[in-house]
Amino acid sequence: MSVETHRVLMGACGWKHQAWLDDFYSEDLPEEWQLGYYSNEFPVVYVSSKDWLDGSNLDNSEISEWAEDVSGSFRFILEVPADVLNNESQFIVALEKAKSLGDFCLGLVLQLNSDTTENISLFQKNIELAKSVASVCIDNNGISHGDEINKILLEQNISEVWNGISKNNDSLKRGALAISHVSGDNLDMITLRKVIETCLAASNENCTAVLCIDGKPPSLELLRNADIILNLL
Repeated sequence: MSVETHRVLMGACGWKHQAWLDDFYSEDLPEEWQLGYYSNEFPVVYVSSKDWLDGSNLDNSEISEWAEDVSGSFRFILEVPADVLNNESQFIVALEKAKSLGDFCLGLVLQLNSDTTENISLFQKNIELAKSVASVCIDNNGISHGDEINKILLEQNISEVWNGISKNNDSLKRGALAISHVSGDNLDMITLRKVIETCLAASNENCTAVLCIDGKPPSLELLRNADIILNLL
């Protein structure tokens, strides 16, 4: 699977999961080889902020090494937490880290909170800075972000991350990146098919659609079933 050949990219939230050691990674596989092994089966990974920003202690050179472990078509999606988005200096540091991945960084997911609306000019500035690094999506974390932010998202043609449950997924059809971030813990096959169909509807030559499966840990069976369903559609 690759960015060039698939209508919807599908992958897990993170690749370091202890529970995968029995079902996916062999016991004798060194931890530093896990990313390369993961990338042989999936074309994309969603990296939570705790795995590259919050307390990760990873510097730019260590993050850039991720790109050396994967094929040229593999891509990373990086999550940026609201407290970093709302802090100009911290956000610039985060963008420099993201830049170290180069073209391997498919997108940045900027999380919002209630404080984001208090400095609209900073939000707009940071959106423009982020778009110079990679495609951008917004995760509103279930909160109402207000008319001013919505106006910026419309003007900048930026989509919002869809949770696979809410009926409102219209924003997936705008922007260069459409992300569905769903929990696989209670996801049945009928719902999974509907989510994939929604992703397909958003995918076109100008927009990359991505389905990210979350969970504790993300279900490998669900990911493989999703690939089967996609190939049948």
